[in-house]
Amino acid sequence: MVTNYKLSLYPYYDLLIYEMGAGNGTLMLNILDYIREEHPEVYERTKFRVVEISSSLASLQMQQLEQNARTRGHLDKVEIVNRSIFDWDTYVSSPCFFLALEVFDNFAHDAIRYNTHTGEPLQAVVLIDGAGEFYEFYERDVDPVASRFLKIRDIAARSSYNHPLGAASSIIWRNIRQKFPGAEDLTIPEYIPTRLMQFFDILHNYFPAHRLLSSDFHYLPNAVPGINAPIVQTRFGRKTIAVTTPLVLQGYFDILFPTDFKVMEDVYRAITGKLTRVSMHEDFLKRWAYIEDTQTQSGENPLLNWYKNASVMITV
Repeated sequence: MVTNYKLSLYPYYDLLIYEMGAGNGTLMLNILDYIREEHPEVYERTKFRVVEISSSLASLQMQQLEQNARTRGHLDKVEIVNRSIFDWDTYVSSPCFFLALEVFDNFAHDAIRYNTHTGEPLQAVVLIDGAGEFYEFYERDVDPVASRFLKIRDIAARSSYNHPLGAASSIIWRNIRQKFPGAEDLTIPEYIPTRLMQFFDILHNYFPAHRLLSSDFHYLPNAVPGINAPIVQTRFGRKTIAVTTPLVLQGYFDILFPTDFKVMEDVYRAITGKLTRVSMHEDFLKRWAYIEDTQTQSGENPLLNWYKNASVMITV
């Protein structure tokens, strides 16, 4: 961020940083520590704004700032906005950097299955009865948000997207249909990132001069059946237990989705008109991080070796 700021914005604009979903505020403090230590002239022009949907986390972030004010400062540099990014309605004309680190995996998705004969998409609807039991149905009336995503993806990501209907015509799929001739001719579920598309809309509509810096998982093990399917897990007896369905009791399970960065890069470009670069987590850090500082005595480097299933997408 500092490098790009110095190349194109300094000294005409302040360094304005937005972070969505800042957790307990550790990254925020570390970024400000680094800028003040390494680039004091930039620190004087730095403003950091956190967009936090959780009231409890927003309070924790402010506590972190106040408790560290004497030793680390930064209190006058930070503004914490306790609201959902999807409720954002303030136009920010100034150039800014927007951090979205491990938040895409928490965004809501819609489940779609396709008729293998007609290609028609059907959208999942879940009914919860009075006893708390879940029942899943697929309707032909795809809602406007999901329908818009499918249209944008089909146009923008035609070359990078492998449609489930391609798999449906395979020999394996034909063998499955022969064994279950009475089954409805639908593909396996595909989980589409409709909420991520709406986040790109927010960036385009309210932060037109933004540069996105995002990182998330492009693959998650032990996922439920489906395309772009999530991992659904809970904790029991200090162990993480994965289950085979997303139809679970709310509040007791984590549901984490992988991000198809090849497809979403094309969708982001189509919505915002901006150019991007996608790289593996390891490749990005080899270029920008002080990786020699995280080398262990055994020769392993957690910064590089522990996130083989993560990618980085930035606006260039």
